[in-house]
Amino acid sequence: MKKGLIAVVVLVVLVLLVGGSAISARNHMVQLNEEVNQTYSEVDVQQQRRLDLIPNLVASVKGYVKEEETVLTNISNARAAVIAASSDRASSISANQRLDVALSPLMRLQETYPQLKGNDQFMRLEDELAGTENRIAVARRRYNLSLQSYNTDVQQFPNSLWAGSKFPVREQYFKGNPENGVAPTVDFSK
Repeated sequence: MKKGLIAVVVLVVLVLLVGGSAISARNHMVQLNEEVNQTYSEVDVQQQRRLDLIPNLVASVKGYVKEEETVLTNISNARAAVIAASSDRASSISANQRLDVALSPLMRLQETYPQLKGNDQFMRLEDELAGTENRIAVARRRYNLSLQSYNTDVQQFPNSLWAGSKFPVREQYFKGNPENGVAPTVDFSK
């Protein structure tokens, strides 16, 4: 009789431990999942700020650089792609990376057109855009870190047992532009 009672008590304790582990792990995964969503939302807010600034910056530059239509067209097209891709996170990340590439020649235009440096509106907008780019970089880094934390948690044992299909590994990281792997050529002879 005592052995049977001990076995039941051990079984109940074991069930409580396993159940408690599952509940605790699932609650932690929910918390990390919401953190990933919140940090992506911050990235989205900063990228929207950039999208709102671009038309003003392009308009102020157009008056000075009519022959640089290609740069401005590429920026407008990349902006449109970001707006179109906003519902899908992976597409949005990809479209924003293309916008990053399209914006870099705009900042180099002031070297070709020094009169832009004297345009207060352009300088103000450029400062706003540069600040926004910094905010985007910080928000993307925070998002990547929260995504890494989430992915680590759902893959570690015993959490991987409780994660199931409700908490899959998510791979929508922001990555650097592959073109940045090529070192720029610096030539002071010109």
